[in-house]
Amino acid sequence: MLVRNAPVSARRPANSPSESPAAEKPNAAAAPAAIHQKDSFSNTTTALQRTAKVGAAPAGDHGKLMMEYLTGARPPPADFEKVIGYKPYAIQTPHGQRMQDPLGYASVPLKIGPDKEFDPAAKTHDYGYDLLRYFDKKGTPLGPDARKAADALFRKDMFDYANDQKGALNRFKYRSWAQIYATAVELNSKRQGNGPP
Repeated sequence: MLVRNAPVSARRPANSPSESPAAEKPNAAAAPAAIHQKDSFSNTTTALQRTAKVGAAPAGDHGKLMMEYLTGARPPPADFEKVIGYKPYAIQTPHGQRMQDPLGYASVPLKIGPDKEFDPAAKTHDYGYDLLRYFDKKGTPLGPDARKAADALFRKDMFDYANDQKGALNRFKYRSWAQIYATAVELNSKRQGNGPP
């Protein structure tokens, strides 16, 4: 389920104190108060500063982080819609849930090939690239593994579509186009240093 309410830094579990015990001490007045929050992903309690940046890229494996965003395991950043201009939505595919850019589409030069058939994969890929743009705008860009993960899921989703087709000729046709589209995207990412597009 997606949480679209207040930013993480402003949410706290029910029946939890709004400030850490240190904030009750007279000499702690100058320090920013912390909020204790249960992290639903790691099942641990963490103290967050009230001044934490909304949408700051967490440290760690940015490829895994991107996959969590694209599959809906992690909700979009709280201010994503405000910064990027749209609200991602979820679809269910035969191969799992995917988050989508409602304005996205397969942008193929001269509309060569089965671009409409690959639109669902492209809409998820577009959301991934917008996440790269979002974190870059917030001043905390994601590492190269994030873009590689978005490109890898794009490739997988197109090949899944191709392999689901009836008839060997159809499967061959869509696999060929999936290879062409995926390779073009990956080469472009390499050209751009696997950073924000």
